[in-house]
Amino acid sequence: MLRRLAWCSVPSSSFSAASLDEIVASARRNNERHHISGMMLFTGPHFLGVLEGSEWDLANLWQKLGRDERHRDLRRIGDVLCGDRWFPRWMMSRTDNAVVRAQIESLRSPQVRSPAAGWAEAIRPIMLHAGAV
Repeated sequence: MLRRLAWCSVPSSSFSAASLDEIVASARRNNERHHISGMMLFTGPHFLGVLEGSEWDLANLWQKLGRDERHRDLRRIGDVLCGDRWFPRWMMSRTDNAVVRAQIESLRSPQVRSPAAGWAEAIRPIMLHAGAV
C-alpha cells in the first residue's frame, strides 16, 4: 500500500551547507533503491519533506531520519495512505523565501498536525512552488 509521510525538522548545530550535497547524493541513491519518491525542501532554518513509498520502507526511513544527527526537532506533520504519488521521483529544492519559511513554521505547530487541519493541502503547494534542483 502506498503511503505519504510529511515531516519537518531544523538543522542541528553540527549541520553545514556542505553536508547538504552529501545528504542529497545519499538520499537519491537510497530512495531509488527502496522505491521511495518525494521531495525535500531546505530553507536554511528548516527542512520540510514529503516521502512516498511502501509502509515498510517509510517506517524504516522514518527511524533512520530520527537517528540522523544533522537535524533536530524532527516532527511528523502527516501520514496517510494515498492512491498515487505527488512526486514520481525523489528531488531536492532550496529556497530562502520568507513566505515559505513562515508557512513551514505554521506547519510545525501542534494544531496543524491532524488530518482535519489539511496538512496535505498546505504542504503540496509549498513543495510545488519551490520547484526542484
